[in-house]
Amino acid sequence: MKKIVVAGTSSGVGKTTIASFILSNLSVQSPLFNKNNEETGRYSRVLQHAGKTSYGTVEHTPDISLAERPWSALKITIRHEGSCPRHTDCHTCDDGYEPFKIVTSDSILREKGKDTDQLFRAGASNVVWVQSDANVEKTAIKAALDCFEKEHNLLIEGNSFLRVQSADVSILVVSPSLDKIKRSARLLLNKIDFIVINTQKIHTPEEINECIENMYAFGFDVPFYIVNPCSEANYSNQAFVEKMNDVLFGS
Repeated sequence: MKKIVVAGTSSGVGKTTIASFILSNLSVQSPLFNKNNEETGRYSRVLQHAGKTSYGTVEHTPDISLAERPWSALKITIRHEGSCPRHTDCHTCDDGYEPFKIVTSDSILREKGKDTDQLFRAGASNVVWVQSDANVEKTAIKAALDCFEKEHNLLIEGNSFLRVQSADVSILVVSPSLDKIKRSARLLLNKIDFIVINTQKIHTPEEINECIENMYAFGFDVPFYIVNPCSEANYSNQAFVEKMNDVLFGS
């Protein structure tokens, strides 16, 4: 299993957008691994909620290279105040308090507009959402990882993963529109391999250069990639994808 972590300097920089861009460019869509399990390779999920685990039947597939294995995605939300991850009245969470909760229900994960649905649509074979209090994040993340097949590669969205485990590639997403950097991102200073500047047509070269200078000033001295997920014909996009493939699966 290869692991990519997509972290962000602050909320709103586009972690899910970049994570989805990576998934859509690295995922291998093969009949062997289609979501409807119509061919020979069937995968069952490990369902775990606050420590309770159940296992389904797994049909093992022939050995395939890491580059050909399907991608899954883990979204991590750390709760700093109480059991609600977003502090809203959306009624997604139940009333019973749990130090952490692992969401595997498609009715929740595939709800239109959710980050998890975007990850599915980008090509993830399986998506799990873990919501955890900060003081139990290590236990919660370990339990969430048990929900994935070892045959899958994994993209993880969230800053907290790198505090408790390492990854094959660690990416920090920044935006020229947001110059602040939260504490959880500062703590990743020596854990980041690449910085992705999430750009749009509205961003000028001057704004992008200022963004790069700010990151150097914060102490991040790693390669930068300017990525516009909305642009298909973008040399920098392609250079970034090729670099990811080379780092993950190159000889």
